[in-house]
Amino acid sequence: MESMIRFGFVILILSFNLFAKDEEVGRLYYKNFLGHVHENPSKDSTSKTVVQCSHSVKLLSSKNKIDGWVYVEVGEDKGYIEEKHLVVKRPDCLQQKYPKFYNQLDLNLSEMYFWGRLYDHYFEVETRIK
Repeated sequence: MESMIRFGFVILILSFNLFAKDEEVGRLYYKNFLGHVHENPSKDSTSKTVVQCSHSVKLLSSKNKIDGWVYVEVGEDKGYIEEKHLVVKRPDCLQQKYPKFYNQLDLNLSEMYFWGRLYDHYFEVETRIK
């Protein structure tokens, strides 16, 4: 009987965790031209959606804290973005600075996906060359 009560308690806790909503803890802005919200905290994981510069993302609390990655919500999609790609203040972006040029690019969804993936694997380092 006691084991049945424990089992029921465990099931209750697990079901509560499944239906618990992620809390919004803030908003940040994407700072690069294009990028991705990833299913897992890895550059090679599946992309859930594409984001572009100055796009607002909801910062969500996450049980799993991963260094360098934040758990976010963009539209209906929830996933991970590298922390280094997010800023607090809305950035000035190519799209806003040069709208005629940007509109002439006429990027379709496949091209946006490609450029976003490229930014995911782009290394930013400082050179020691003087």
